[in-house]
Amino acid sequence: MQGSNPKIWREFLVDSNITFYRLHHIIQIVMGWENYHLFEFESDTYRIGQQYEEDGYHGPNEVISARNLKIGDVLNDKEQTFSYLYDFGDFWQHAITLEMVIDDLRIPFPICCHGELNCPPEDVGGLSGFYDFLRIMDNSKHLEHKHLKQWVQEKNVAYKGKYDSKKFYIERVNFSLMELDDYIEDWEAEA
Repeated sequence: MQGSNPKIWREFLVDSNITFYRLHHIIQIVMGWENYHLFEFESDTYRIGQQYEEDGYHGPNEVISARNLKIGDVLNDKEQTFSYLYDFGDFWQHAITLEMVIDDLRIPFPICCHGELNCPPEDVGGLSGFYDFLRIMDNSKHLEHKHLKQWVQEKNVAYKGKYDSKKFYIERVNFSLMELDDYIEDWEAEA
């Protein structure tokens, strides 16, 4: 996650035949987001995301549908980077690097291999709001402490009703990734 300090990051394996739409959902799970907002991937030559507006213009900055484009069609070179923006209001910018291509990789579902630190709660107000949130959570005498403590209990980043910014629950993430198809189906039913 760009701008986070210390760095909040994840390392995960995916099949190159998945679409960017599916990759978006994987990132939602590995980061702990709740999939409420728009997203967009961007590389040197592509903008990939939700086509939320059809204006008839098909120029160089057009957003290509994430549902139609496979990541292997865009990402093929080791160390290739691109960005993932989630929530255009809070502006959660992620830098994604293709660390390696494993030609004979056969996995039944994406796997999160490693990561550090918990993700900020959804709708906390971007990085500045997140750091304000952490200061308030560390001060039990702060006027907003009790309210925010209750608020964060319902977020995906809370575990057993508590939020710990220093913990990353990889087992929980991998369990959710095993159910990726159900996750996407449930999300599409609500959207």
